[in-house]
Amino acid sequence: MSEAVKVEVRQIGRRFEAEAVLDLAADARTVWATITDYAALPSFMPGIRACRVVERKAQADSGEHLVVEQQGEFRFLLFAQSMTVLLHIEHRARRVAEAKAVNFELGLFKRRAIDVFEGRYELTPLPSRRGAPQVQLRYTALIGMLLPLPPAIGSVAVRQNLAAQLEAVAREVARRSGPTQAKPGRA
Repeated sequence: MSEAVKVEVRQIGRRFEAEAVLDLAADARTVWATITDYAALPSFMPGIRACRVVERKAQADSGEHLVVEQQGEFRFLLFAQSMTVLLHIEHRARRVAEAKAVNFELGLFKRRAIDVFEGRYELTPLPSRRGAPQVQLRYTALIGMLLPLPPAIGSVAVRQNLAAQLEAVAREVARRSGPTQAKPGRA
């Protein structure tokens, strides 16, 4: 895990509450465009093989509601399970993207593995450094398991996957920003 991404995971029974924070030297428009470019996610996000917007509806005050289907795999060490998830996503003010899984199938376990999955990206502009824009990207997640996991295994798997995903976002933001911007900073 990179030192630039700060990840905290708390396990309460079979539920994991996670928070990952990353400061980026990039403008909010580029960061928002990266995290909401669902068609491009398979090209840079680990674990996502396919992603498509099934439905998109505009809402009041510049928001929108989306239904998104993702296919991929969940990896931990030598363990890998295919997954398919149907998400309801709310975009608000080009600053918050909240997702809730309405259907989650994990490999052999199908619907018997995950009870709840909710994720939230939030962008917060930071004071500019040397005239360059700065944005803090915060991702929070709630993951509820139906199957019991050994305590250390679940927390480590969630931590590693979140760190890998935010590091991938940082690389893609840097690529989209060009060579002089979007270097990950310390959280």
